Amino acid sequence: MKKQFIYIFLIGLSGTIFLSSCGKISNDNQNRIRVSGEGKIRIMPDQVTLTINTAFTKPRMVVAVRETQATVDTVIALLQKYGNEKEDIKTSSVSANKDYQYVANTNKFVGYQAQQTIDFVLHDLSKFTELTGKLLETKISGIGSISFGHSKADSILREADLIAYDDALKSAKKLASRADIKIGKLLYLSNDGSASNESNQYRTGMALETFNKGYGGDGFKITPEVLEFKRTIFTEFEIK
Repeated sequence: MKKQFIYIFLIGLSGTIFLSSCGKISNDNQNRIRVSGEGKIRIMPDQVTLTINTAFTKPRMVVAVRETQATVDTVIALLQKYGNEKEDIKTSSVSANKDYQYVANTNKFVGYQAQQTIDFVLHDLSKFTELTGKLLETKISGIGSISFGHSKADSILREADLIAYDDALKSAKKLASRADIKIGKLLYLSNDGSASNESNQYRTGMALETFNKGYGGDGFKITPEVLEFKRTIFTEFEIK
């Protein structure tokens, strides 16, 4: 009988603690209001990043590497006229591998391929057509991607944060007024952390293959779209 009494008592005590905790959580939720805000800034890009590819397949690896490096040197000399070598030009290491082509239901060895990539940031968009025309005169394999962006993306995102907070505060005040209550101090503040390239760059998705031939002539023209910088702020205010 004694053991049965102790067992029932422990169950009752546990239930009391649980109900008390639930009551505290519910009370806290009644004393605060959670609101999110959104900030958007639309602006034209002021720079473009080109990914330039160079690749050659030759019977001997040393020849493929030598021709790839010679083309890269030519391209870098050209790019130096349009930007800063240390800040705007980034080159990858040369990679060399066996190259195969699928012929007559089998992979056929065709030689050794050496390839290298150059990333270049052009800050003067008025030079874009001129630069691409010059690049087409070289023996590059192609331009893998063209990405428009803004040099002050970080500052613009911070400004978007402020706009988003003002939006959240305005919404909180409107909700409080409608509910006939007053908001107090700020209890929680956070942004969504979105700062990826997808959120602050416009990508054209364009690729140009030249097959190691110099074409010359005029470069191509692209009209970039307006960039949209977007941030979301999450807030929590005390209810007086």
